[in-house]
Amino acid sequence: MARALSPRRAAEVRAAVQMAVGAAAAFYLATALGLPHPYWSVISAIVVIQTSVGGGVVAVARDRAVGTIVGALVGGAVAFVRPEGVSAMVGALALSTAGLAFFAAGRPWLKIAPVTAAIVIAGGAGPEGPASLALDRVMEILTGSGVGVIAILLLFPRHARQTFRLQAREAAGKAAALLALVMRGDAADAGDLARSHADMKKRLDALGQAATNVIDLPGSQKETADRAALVRAFWRVRSDIVILGRGFQASGALDRLEPWIHAATAAVVRLEALSRGEAGEPLGDPDPVLALGGGESDGDLARGAAAIGLAHMHRDLDDLGERFRDLRLV
Repeated sequence: MARALSPRRAAEVRAAVQMAVGAAAAFYLATALGLPHPYWSVISAIVVIQTSVGGGVVAVARDRAVGTIVGALVGGAVAFVRPEGVSAMVGALALSTAGLAFFAAGRPWLKIAPVTAAIVIAGGAGPEGPASLALDRVMEILTGSGVGVIAILLLFPRHARQTFRLQAREAAGKAAALLALVMRGDAADAGDLARSHADMKKRLDALGQAATNVIDLPGSQKETADRAALVRAFWRVRSDIVILGRGFQASGALDRLEPWIHAATAAVVRLEALSRGEAGEPLGDPDPVLALGGGESDGDLARGAAAIGLAHMHRDLDDLGERFRDLRLV
C-alpha cells in the first residue's frame, strides 16, 4: 500500500506502522517479563522510534539507557540515606534533581537522569522500596529502547533512506526560495530573510542527523561518504547565498547587478529541479566577466560580493547535483 502513495505519504505510513508495532511489542515484552510498569517501556519505544524522522536512533536509545541507569543509581542511593518525613523527601528531590540537571546541561546522555531519580526517590517510600523500583525502571527503559531500535532496523529498513531523500529535496527547495528572496534586494524583507536563514540552518542540521541515521550494510562505505559529502555541499551552497546576499542586499545595488541576478536565477532553477527529484542542467563556470566583478576596478563592493558568490555557487551547486545523482536522489 505504501508504494502506491506519494513518497511523503509512504514515509508517513511506514512511520505509523513502526510506531504501532513498536509500542505493542514493547508492552507485550514488558508484560511477559513481569515488569510492573510496562507503559514506561512503551514510552521509551515511542521516543526512540520518533527519532527516526530526524536521525540518531541508536544515540537516543543509548542516551536513554545510560541516563536511566545513572538516575536510578543516584535516586536509589538518596532514597536509602534520606531521613523519614515529607520535608526530607522534598529536600532530597530538590537536591538530587538539581544536581543531575546541572551535570546534564550539554550532556544528552544525562537528560533523563533527573526524571528517573525523582521517580525512584518519590516512589521509594512505597511497598516496593527504592532498590526494586530503580531496577524495574532500568529494565523498563532498556526493554522499550531495545524494541524501538529493533523496530527501526528490521521494520521498513529503507525508511531512514526515504526520510533522508525527502529532507534533501526539501532542503533544495528551501535553498531555492531563500536565494530568490535574497535576489529581491528589498530592505522590507529583512525579517523574512532572517527567519529563512534560521530555518535553512535547522533543516541542514536535521539533514546531517538523518544522514547518520541511515544504516548501511557492510561494503556501503562509499554511500555513507556520499551522504556526508552531500550535507557539506549544502552548507557551502548556503554560504554562497549569504555572500550573494551581501551584494544583492546592498542599498541601491540592484541596478548595477542585473547580469548577476540573471545568472543567479539559473541557480534558483537548478535548486528547484533538485527539489523535484530532477537533475537539471549543470551550471558550469560562470561568465568570466561576471566572475571578475564586471571588469571594473571602481571598488564596487556589491559587484565584488556578487562575483565571488556567483563563482562559488556555480561550483558548489554543480557538486551538489553530482551528490544527488550519486545517491540516486534524482
